[in-house]
Amino acid sequence: MNDINRTDQNDNIRQNKATTFEIGFKTRQDKQKGRESILIKLLSAIPSLVETKQYIGVLICDAVLPGSYIFNMSGVVIAGYCFGHALERFTTINPVVGMTFMGALYRNLGPTNFLENSTANSIDFHLRRIYPVIILTKGPLSWNWEYIKNNPVKVFSLATLPWIIECLSTAFLAHILLNYQWKWGLHLGAILSSVSPALIVPTVVALKERGLGTKHEIALLVGNAGGLDTAFTEGIFGVTNSAIFYEASLTYKIIKGLLAIFVGICLGIAWGVLCDVIPDHNDLYAPTVRSLLIFGGGMLVTYAGGYLGWGGTSGVAIMVCAGVAATRWSRRGWPINDNPVSEVYKLLWRIFEPMLFTLSGYFLDVSQLNTKEFCLIIGCIISALFLRMLTAFLVGLANNLSIKESVFVSVTWIPKAIVEAVLVRVAADSILSDASEEDKRTAAQHANIIVIAILITSTAGSVLTTALGPILLSQDSRISPGDFYRAQTLSPASSFHDSSQIRRNNAPSTLSIYL
Repeated sequence: MNDINRTDQNDNIRQNKATTFEIGFKTRQDKQKGRESILIKLLSAIPSLVETKQYIGVLICDAVLPGSYIFNMSGVVIAGYCFGHALERFTTINPVVGMTFMGALYRNLGPTNFLENSTANSIDFHLRRIYPVIILTKGPLSWNWEYIKNNPVKVFSLATLPWIIECLSTAFLAHILLNYQWKWGLHLGAILSSVSPALIVPTVVALKERGLGTKHEIALLVGNAGGLDTAFTEGIFGVTNSAIFYEASLTYKIIKGLLAIFVGICLGIAWGVLCDVIPDHNDLYAPTVRSLLIFGGGMLVTYAGGYLGWGGTSGVAIMVCAGVAATRWSRRGWPINDNPVSEVYKLLWRIFEPMLFTLSGYFLDVSQLNTKEFCLIIGCIISALFLRMLTAFLVGLANNLSIKESVFVSVTWIPKAIVEAVLVRVAADSILSDASEEDKRTAAQHANIIVIAILITSTAGSVLTTALGPILLSQDSRISPGDFYRAQTLSPASSFHDSSQIRRNNAPSTLSIYL
């Protein structure tokens, strides 16, 4: 009897346990189903891949249709490219003049200011972080270190002394004529003091190939000194800009100013060595990987330096990196200025050049200028430029150049374009939000002065270099000036073919910097 009772009790217990387990299992299953249903509802609210593509297509159409900001920006750049190269084809004026002029023309006669759109303004802002990486990498890849080591005094004196004189004279004249504060005068002077050898080096190389200026290697002097002038500008301007616009104690600003260039040199050397070690030199994809490494490192240091307020560090680091890498590659069989990475950056520059100058010309707003201000600006630019040319002339004489050669070198020191175009909006971007109305107006006026300087000096430099070269350097030539002028009017395709042939037939040391 007792055994029967125990058996019944065990059966009841098993039934209760089974029931409890089933209930618990169903509860967990219901909860899981509930979560899955919520997840399904959330996923159903997200657009499908097809719908997402449709939305993206609509946004792109809205951005690029006639009247949209991207369409306007693209149209101005294309028009600037066409006009600039048409101007070069029928005159001796560098195409950057036509590109800059087209941007300024559209800004003042066009229907709308597309930079008032936040997206378009942001695109232009970030493009100006890309331009320096390409420009500052492209130049040092073609520096002739042997020439620089053999002529250090000649190269460095021509790169720095005219720069210093023009910077200080611009600051003084801006203070006297335009009532600028000294900090604003130095800021403007540090920008306008940079020469742009890219505008005149092709002409000087063409002169050299015809026997002009070969006695004292004028082409190498102008090219390499111009490149170091740009490096000097990057370092000094970056320090000046950070000292003016970034809030910090005076002690910290002094320490940062002293260390900024040194830190940039160290970073550049380290990254340049890395770009030589990685990947292996015989790797099939070495040119691509090395190009990306230099570009990626340049972008990183540019944004990091801007964020931390270490102006000058990024520009110096990029140039040193490219110079170190190119020198090490040359020991492995990649000639200076004639290696795959150099060709990549030449191509990138051809793509980004019309964007830079056309969109920079767009910052000229004549409505902010009256006749008196315009005349004072012209006077400030030309007076400082005259002192620069005089200094370059005296430096040439001091380095045993003839009078005619010294005059020619001073003429090649006229053009201002690339650095000025890159920094055309830096004052307006850097100014503090609580700045005075006077400072805000001065920052806006910076852009007008820079664009005017580009238009005047680039035009004068292009014309005078081409016109005076056969005359001032004629003692080394057997051709008439007319033959040289006819050679300058070759079509772009023919010019490219000729320059490629020259590069193949000459040793790497014959080409200079294209900054």
